[in-house]
Amino acid sequence: MSHRLLKDTALYALTGVATKLIGALLLPFITRLLSPELYGSVDLISLVGLFAIELVTLGSDFALALYFHEATLERRRLVGSLWLARLLLGLLMGLIGHALAPWLAIQLLERSDPQTILALRLGLWGQLANGIISLWFTTLRQESKALRLFGLTVLRVAATALLTIGWMLQTSQRLSAYFGAMLVVDCLLALGLTLLMRDQLGRPAWQLLQTLLVKGLGFLPRSIYFVAMTLINRQILLHFGSLEQIGHYAAATKISFIVWIVISAANQAWLPYSLAIANTPTANASYRQYLSSYTMLLGAATTGLALFAPELLRILTTGDYLPAAPAVGWYALNLMAIGLLTVLATGLTITKATAVLGQTSLLTAILNVGLAMMLVPWLGLVGAAIAAAGDQLIAAWLVYRAAQKRYPIDFDVKAVLAWLSLTIACVALASWLPLAFSWPLIGLKLALIGVWLACCWRWGQPRLLLRLLRK
Repeated sequence: MSHRLLKDTALYALTGVATKLIGALLLPFITRLLSPELYGSVDLISLVGLFAIELVTLGSDFALALYFHEATLERRRLVGSLWLARLLLGLLMGLIGHALAPWLAIQLLERSDPQTILALRLGLWGQLANGIISLWFTTLRQESKALRLFGLTVLRVAATALLTIGWMLQTSQRLSAYFGAMLVVDCLLALGLTLLMRDQLGRPAWQLLQTLLVKGLGFLPRSIYFVAMTLINRQILLHFGSLEQIGHYAAATKISFIVWIVISAANQAWLPYSLAIANTPTANASYRQYLSSYTMLLGAATTGLALFAPELLRILTTGDYLPAAPAVGWYALNLMAIGLLTVLATGLTITKATAVLGQTSLLTAILNVGLAMMLVPWLGLVGAAIAAAGDQLIAAWLVYRAAQKRYPIDFDVKAVLAWLSLTIACVALASWLPLAFSWPLIGLKLALIGVWLACCWRWGQPRLLLRLLRK
């Protein structure tokens, strides 16, 4: 049982990574075909599409997971009800988005050219296919068909990458080609999954659908939070900056994905592991060691990424995207803080007091906007990245305080703060280093990495985290 759990957990983690991998894989090609300004448009339109998907699904994926294995409900009618609801809601959202696209282009992107309007329409129509795909993927997950889910995700990523690059090379309307290629792949996948799994579509039932939607709406604020906050963050950057800066910021987030791969794998492994050992005598010591090791190793990775961001951008993009380098480390720190929050919330997970996370999200949303409003006019895209990191670090601190009240864990707070402070100092230094390439500068960066490794060797105990990652 435990072996299968670990295997499925690893496959689900890889599936999540593969889904996010589309943007990272396309980065070396897209940045050579699109200017930073057009890439900024891609980023904003993608976020609008993600927001629309949340409005179509209405948190019902979580509700489906809750009710899927209940014997009192007929599974086929459950899936059939949600499939019809998403089809109708997707069509309605697509029609509304199609009509409002010229107005949305002006309000959200400050552009009114035909190519931007067409790309926005294509991106909004994509939510229809994505809603259907999400339903079938949730069904596969509940049936524990992890390998099939992973295979479909890899197929989707490969097809999207190939068609997007090929289409963009054949036309001068590259912005609309980008979203057109994604729409074609997602529509074909949604249709294919529906035909292959049509035996699971039962007759829709309004009462079942109502139950699912009412339950799902409770999950909507949490699921829509990160998309909404990211979109607001970009809008503040657009208001005080430009689409070009948003393009640079989008490139910085894709480079930071290198750290997210490790964080995602660690988080996926940590949840079942932390619950499995909760009642053992060594649980407290394991939690303490893991958090210290996590902060140390992710701090080292974040520092390395921040220091060598200019070199990575030179390899993966063009010189037009080099101004993104100072923001890479800060955004990686933001991702590291999200991972820290997951570990610090262990006490809330054990006591099932996860409602605190929703309350924290509301407070930190206000902090995010406030920090962005203060820092973006002063520091531009670096200010936006610092605001995101600061928001998540404050959220992690609030979650730690709440969790300690319900399930005290003897974390080594001094060690965690020490590694975190060293990380922040190195990221800040990296963001102020010159972007120009020089061997003395490379030597300085390697020396800083050497200091980190020496500290890890002297004071670190990373064995537990490395063992989890290997599993």
